[in-house]
Amino acid sequence: MFKVGVISDEVSQDFEHALRVISELGATHVEIRDLWGKNVYQLSDSELNEVKNLVNKYGLKVSNLDSFIFKTYINDERSIRQHIDILKRVIELSKKLDLGYTRIFTFWWQGELSQYLTKLIERFQPAVELAEREGVYLVVENEYSCIVGTGREAREFVDRLGSRYVRVLWDPGNAFFARETPYPGGYSMVKGLVMHIHIKDAAVENGHYSWKPVGKGMIDYLGQFKALIDDGYDGVVSLETHYAPNGDKERGTRESFNGIIETLRRLNVADRVLNLKR
Repeated sequence: MFKVGVISDEVSQDFEHALRVISELGATHVEIRDLWGKNVYQLSDSELNEVKNLVNKYGLKVSNLDSFIFKTYINDERSIRQHIDILKRVIELSKKLDLGYTRIFTFWWQGELSQYLTKLIERFQPAVELAEREGVYLVVENEYSCIVGTGREAREFVDRLGSRYVRVLWDPGNAFFARETPYPGGYSMVKGLVMHIHIKDAAVENGHYSWKPVGKGMIDYLGQFKALIDDGYDGVVSLETHYAPNGDKERGTRESFNGIIETLRRLNVADRVLNLKR
């Protein structure tokens, strides 16, 4: 059975406050991207120890460290070298937390995957070789602002890349923004490759895409969660709501997490998946 986490800065840059909220909501895991005004790759070893102590204090586990690797242009060789150096540090930090994977992107979108697939595979080689040496998986997030934005594209890229150390971070919300039906369409393409999941809901209103609380948008999370259960997915689904009413991230996270709870209750698995204190 999968577990549920929350990306901490979707609550607050104040890491301890975010952990307090995440624990209160009933999640079992925290995903770390930005905290204390910096990205995870910038954490010193002493700060990492503080992270460990705080996470333990609130009875949570770390599910993933989120850097921005390869959110750059595919022809910017200097930037790519810098990103590889950042990846080395993120892998080092991940191993210190006993994490077996870290996320990665596929460069800013400049055209369809078919135009860039050969170059994308070439540019990925240093990252793949590093992952294989370190025994850490790279999970490719389908990101609508990057070359790989949909489940179909993620499947094509990972299959063509051909490394057992590259898998998928499935994000139904990003797939929706990339004009793919996330479930069942996009998920059917990445099924079997998924190692981590981000959760956010979305809708089209008057011709505009917008983020919504989970359960209030157009993504079939009831079907998606049921499929994950049926398929035996035992990783973490991590709330990355992006929905922030009047700029209030914590409120948006609370509303979205309540939507997750209600969806899981409809599947009669909430008590098995969450650490509910209510």
